[in-house]
Amino acid sequence: MFNLKNLFARAMLALMLVTGAGAASAGPTYQVTIDTEGLSGIGQLDFAFLGLESAGAATAYLSNFSGNFGDFVLEGDASGDRESGITLGNSVFFNDYLQTVTLGGIFRFNVMFDFAGEGDGMTLGVALYDEFFTTYLGAEGNLVQFDLLPGSGVTVSAADGVTRVAEVPEPASMAMLLAGLMLLGWTMRQRRMR
Repeated sequence: MFNLKNLFARAMLALMLVTGAGAASAGPTYQVTIDTEGLSGIGQLDFAFLGLESAGAATAYLSNFSGNFGDFVLEGDASGDRESGITLGNSVFFNDYLQTVTLGGIFRFNVMFDFAGEGDGMTLGVALYDEFFTTYLGAEGNLVQFDLLPGSGVTVSAADGVTRVAEVPEPASMAMLLAGLMLLGWTMRQRRMR
């Protein structure tokens, strides 16, 4: 009986290690916050996912949008909507999600990437323009830029004072921690009972 319990415990540990390894390779999720409280009027938030022809397969997932958004336009290998999420692929050179916004508030969204470990890199740049695309707003150039470099991961740069970027902890991480602590407590209790 003791050997069977020991075998079962080891099998459960191996199963937890195997199922947890897939989530770890998915990469982090980033929450981006753009503060336009000092601005007014209509603006254009431009999400451009660009790379060279020799870039490996890559996808950017945009989700959990909050803010005062209007109409949007998708170009290239872009699909989805704000409610279910926007997917930007790199099967063509120019992949873009252009979102009309009402300035004067806070805009938030999450970004997650899936990219191959070979080929040249990709860049997701998020810029804010005025209504007619004549002037950058908030910063000269991209408010936030994610550079996907095979073998190096993701490099993030953000405009100070306007944009904040933070990694979002995986919900499964907390659940796995609690499950591990419960299993540890149960094991210690079983040992005391003997």
